[in-house]
Amino acid sequence: MADARMETKLEIIHLTELDADMLARLARYGRDALGESALDEWMLPVIARYGLLFVGAAGGEIVGSAEVIRCMGDGDLYLEGLYIRPEHQRMGYGTQLLEGVMKLLAGKDFIRLLVTLAPDNDAGRSLYGNAGFSELEYLPVHYGPERDRLLLAAQLGSGARS
Repeated sequence: MADARMETKLEIIHLTELDADMLARLARYGRDALGESALDEWMLPVIARYGLLFVGAAGGEIVGSAEVIRCMGDGDLYLEGLYIRPEHQRMGYGTQLLEGVMKLLAGKDFIRLLVTLAPDNDAGRSLYGNAGFSELEYLPVHYGPERDRLLLAAQLGSGARS
């Protein structure tokens, strides 16, 4: 039998400022989902104010977050982070959050959304592949020794560039 929460539509909220409580919660949720690679109390306010910070809420509860920054000199955006809290994973929220954020970005002057992920992250490859991302480049030791990444990209809106 399917989990009833899986049927809940995700509401995507764009945050531009964070009060102390929201900042603490988002930092904790990020650490719970992503460990050391999560954005922290120092970076989340910067992303909220100068980038794009989205949270996904279901039934009034924050289930995940996506953080986006603009790449300098072109129409690309970089998905700095995307997570669904562990207790809400495998319920379709990751797909809803990613596709919802991409839809919100598509109406702007942005061309592509870029993201990196670990080469052995099969769940991430599936999520991003299903959302239209394709592999652009292999980035050896991108985050230091034994921290290789794949650079993926997806078109946003009608902008065409591979």
